[in-house]
Amino acid sequence: MFEVISDYSRYQLVILGIASLIMGMSRGGIGGGFGLVGVLLAAQIMPPLTAAAFLLPILVVTDPFAYWLYRKSVLWHSMKLLLIGGAFGMVIGAITIRLITPDALKIFIGILAFILVADGLLRHFRKITEPRILGPFWGLLAGSLAGYSSFLIHSGLPPIAAYLLPQNITRQAFLGTVAVFFSICNFLKIIPYWYLGIFNFDLIGLTSIFIPVSFAGLFLGRIINNYLSDKIFFIIVYITIFALGVRLIWTAF
Repeated sequence: MFEVISDYSRYQLVILGIASLIMGMSRGGIGGGFGLVGVLLAAQIMPPLTAAAFLLPILVVTDPFAYWLYRKSVLWHSMKLLLIGGAFGMVIGAITIRLITPDALKIFIGILAFILVADGLLRHFRKITEPRILGPFWGLLAGSLAGYSSFLIHSGLPPIAAYLLPQNITRQAFLGTVAVFFSICNFLKIIPYWYLGIFNFDLIGLTSIFIPVSFAGLFLGRIINNYLSDKIFFIIVYITIFALGVRLIWTAF
């Protein structure tokens, strides 16, 4: 374990610790794509696929607690469609993951960051309208896109948000549905990640060091979710996502 740590500088370990903390906070109720910040941070230190493998065990161990926190607020009628689409998207992700170069994946992550920021801005400034229920096709499509991007970089929130938010659901219902969807998706990723050789024991050993940090983030996220205003949180998260997305794309060229 200590040999694994020696491969990274103190600065890099701090960044990975912050990424782990953020992933835990995202499971504690900090929405708005906050988990993408953790992915973007880890991807500054290691190749994107390695960063995804580093973060997956953290997600797997914190997801059940996120489910417990929001288990009473799940929209099960939407969940069925999202999960069917999500399974399909993850299969496509497993098939195509070796066809994507590290630089191409950096660009993909950066573009996803920009899309998430644009989506957040539109939702923030858009006037509230009557609830709109999208048809089954859109639920399957949203789930497929979310499953695909989640398989690659653990961030599939934009399509899920695009499907759920027009229904004008409560914040708790949104968080609960998202928590359950990604809990199941993250668990299903374990076997293909191992089969594709993305995991290795050294990386799992490195991740295990940061799991306590992620649990601290889980409860910190729960506290912040109760007290931090949406406006302040919105500004901090989206500026951070945009800046990190720019840096990833810059380093890809």
